[in-house]
Amino acid sequence: MTVPDRVFVNGAIQTMSEERTTTLPTAMACAAGTFTAVGSDTEVLALAGPATEVVDLGGAAVVPGFIETHLHPLMWGLMLAGVDATTNACPTTESVVEALAARASQTPEGTLVEAWGFDDSLVAEDRGLTVNDLDRASTLHPIMVRHTSNHGIYLNSVALAEAGINADTPEPEGGIIVRFPDGTPTGELREIPAMAMFSGLMPAADLDAARRAMLRAQDEMARVGVTSFHDLLVPANLYAAYRQMDQDGDLRLRARLYLRSDAPDQLGEIPCTTDYLEVGGVKIVSDGSIQLHTAALTEPYHDLGGCHCGEMAIPTGNLAQLVAENHAAGRSVAIHTNGDRAIDLSLDAIERAQAAYPEQDVAHRLEHVQTLRNDQIRRMTELGVFASIFVNHVYYWGDRHRDRYLGPGRGERISPVASVAAAGLPYALHCDCPVTPVDPLFTMNTAVHRITRDGHVLGPQERASTRQALAGYTSEAARVTREDNVKGRIEPGLWADFVVLDADPLADESHSAGPADLSTLGVLRTVVGGETVYQA
Repeated sequence: MTVPDRVFVNGAIQTMSEERTTTLPTAMACAAGTFTAVGSDTEVLALAGPATEVVDLGGAAVVPGFIETHLHPLMWGLMLAGVDATTNACPTTESVVEALAARASQTPEGTLVEAWGFDDSLVAEDRGLTVNDLDRASTLHPIMVRHTSNHGIYLNSVALAEAGINADTPEPEGGIIVRFPDGTPTGELREIPAMAMFSGLMPAADLDAARRAMLRAQDEMARVGVTSFHDLLVPANLYAAYRQMDQDGDLRLRARLYLRSDAPDQLGEIPCTTDYLEVGGVKIVSDGSIQLHTAALTEPYHDLGGCHCGEMAIPTGNLAQLVAENHAAGRSVAIHTNGDRAIDLSLDAIERAQAAYPEQDVAHRLEHVQTLRNDQIRRMTELGVFASIFVNHVYYWGDRHRDRYLGPGRGERISPVASVAAAGLPYALHCDCPVTPVDPLFTMNTAVHRITRDGHVLGPQERASTRQALAGYTSEAARVTREDNVKGRIEPGLWADFVVLDADPLADESHSAGPADLSTLGVLRTVVGGETVYQA
């Protein structure tokens, strides 16, 4: 057997392998970035050579490295340079205006002032921003405020003028220009086609800015135990930044990228992968956000009355064509689907593509699946389509989904992790940062307890077990991308990616008092390929 480079001893190791033992392993050996042995301290230490480093874990718990399957780290890192408009920093619209005015006073005239994280449903006034609000911050600078969902932006009059948006501007297909009763724009643009009328004018981030942004995001991800992450919706220029970082050795976490749907044509053949950088497929945005009433539902929104069910962000024919083209080329698609109508149409497109090109064995995935129905879970299982679930919606917007957007029945059921796990459908949990913070233990805890921001239990029948929640960031998350042969468990032959915690998350699995609060656990060490990338 290969002499290990490093052994870790005196731990309590939850391997997340299918075979469970009554006595947990306490030690692991690593060589050339992979696990070579897992067992007792005595067994593993017997493999060590004179040059083997021995690391004492001090009795701490060990789990496989967390796989964050849906976030936007480069976008997040770049946005951190803007004004923080989240309700934690700005609980009112007036405080947003004040923060923007303060930033504008320090910014050269005519230069864009940006803010991120604004949530119209959580500020005290319970409304969106308008051009009148933002003009009070400045009429000497263009101002853009991003909605927390990243499916909407708010502009002041300067920015509207730069984009050429006025009362006579027609709405782009798939986008919404929100208007006052007299037809003049309020400053709010919803969905990518409308947002691009202004954001498309902004200069793309250069490679150096992208690198700095990614390093900020990478440090934060390592701090909370993330060893692998999926960046969803990567344009060609940011893909180039990732490739440069990988060549320079700056990537310390494993990055799996889903390119924007127009990127493969720009890039040509998807290049070979490395241990730290891989193109997983293509991202398609099929609908919008429930909070903005732009997700495509089969039944009307609860709070709007009438028959408003939202709309697809992409025509059905275009969606089917994109799925077919990528499936035929052997590329996986990851489709943003918040509404159940979007899920139906996306599954229709995948089923047709599979029938047209049966020789291609490609695993596709649906993202967020907020309003996933049981019949759709069965259909996904039959088609081999996997689910990446945005369960943080339960905490952040669960009360409003139940009381406002979806009503009690649909609202109670959002993010149905228990139903998905019971069906045997491969699944993952995610945070969609910067929409919600990257914190896997918090997200797992939300899946287990389903406690909302207002302290209510939302749909107790959809509570996941602690093991199911942990699997959604480890063993099951690896299955979603068919990477379970290299990651997601602690076993010989797999990459030596793991997290050291100050307590065992599975210690209370069968406790009569129920599972503990996973969000209180602390990350002591994050290890990728046997190398420590974070230590408390």
